[in-house]
Amino acid sequence: MLTKRRPREAAFVRKAFYSPDEIARLLGVSKQTVLNRIRDGRLMSVRVSPRVYRVPLGGLLRFLRPDAPSRIRWVVEPGAKIELDEFDREMSQEHHGGRRG
Repeated sequence: MLTKRRPREAAFVRKAFYSPDEIARLLGVSKQTVLNRIRDGRLMSVRVSPRVYRVPLGGLLRFLRPDAPSRIRWVVEPGAKIELDEFDREMSQEHHGGRRG
């Protein structure tokens, strides 16, 4: 259960990844609460570096509506190490539909 704070003014902008700070502002909770949900596995995320996480849009939606039909699939196993350059290239291709630019 998330402990609600008074939400700050935050406009939802649809994008591929969100920082824990952005999610905390959107949900009106602390950044630490978001990090706790990431660490306990309730909020799907990508670990970019030892101290940096990014939450994909699908992970955020799944967290907000856990009973909704899942369209999320893991390309790699959770916790697997991947090269950031490879990850960026794959995400860019997926985002642009395979076209360069």
